[in-house]
Amino acid sequence: MPAHILGIDAAWTAHQPSGVALLRVRKNAKPELIALGRSYDEFLGSEAHAEIDWRTRVRGCLPPIDALLTRCKKLTGELPQIVALDIPLAAKPLNGRRPCDNAVTSAYVSRGAGTHTPSALRPGPISKSLFQQLCKAGYEWYTHGAAKRAARVFIETYPHPAIIELMQLRMRLAYKTSRLSQYWSEAKSRTRWLRLCKNLDALRRALADEIDGLENLIPSAKILLKNGNKARLKHLEDALDAVVCAWIGYQFWRGRARPYGNQEAAIWLPAPDFRSKKLVMASKI
Repeated sequence: MPAHILGIDAAWTAHQPSGVALLRVRKNAKPELIALGRSYDEFLGSEAHAEIDWRTRVRGCLPPIDALLTRCKKLTGELPQIVALDIPLAAKPLNGRRPCDNAVTSAYVSRGAGTHTPSALRPGPISKSLFQQLCKAGYEWYTHGAAKRAARVFIETYPHPAIIELMQLRMRLAYKTSRLSQYWSEAKSRTRWLRLCKNLDALRRALADEIDGLENLIPSAKILLKNGNKARLKHLEDALDAVVCAWIGYQFWRGRARPYGNQEAAIWLPAPDFRSKKLVMASKI
């Protein structure tokens, strides 16, 4: 039976939507994108391989882990083996920078991919809820080593440095809509939007090289912009980030990811040589 991996680009507040992506791991083939949602609610209403109406707007809500897992089981017949989340997580309350935040920043700040500083307010309550819900659902928090066969685990991820490794970039990819005014400040607004779409589409292609079915579910950013859906590019960004989280979970499953941090909290990222066939498959689930 194939393994399944759930990726969640978790918003730090309840009013912002969180992207969700479900991958199926297949023997002797690339993983396949099974279902996608630009928000928790949209994923809960999704069907396998169903297309999204990208003209519509989605809203945020508190994370409903049990409902998400139930939906995954309905779509695939089983619960996901791995849940990979882009949000600071820890068994203890968040209150400032953690060793894992500093470790990732030390490794990637020269390439523009340092981490944000978590606090008790943001994303404190959301992080606590996610951690407790996943533990209650029977998932084990993993911060080091290889997961046991048939274990169900959850891990923390961070898309920015993962995208650097995926696309073999010298610097962080400029694809965040909220930072558009900080990108290419010398250019006119129209040019900045076109460049942003170019980068979003470059990320989409890089993920499509790794994951089957992605191009059927996620449209070109340039086409969204051309069709007057500029406001929906943030939703596209969230969906891509969710897929990146699931892809990092896949590298963890292959034994080709490494943790930054310690036993209390770790951020898992693809190893710089994740494409090497010499790497040991340390995490077979």
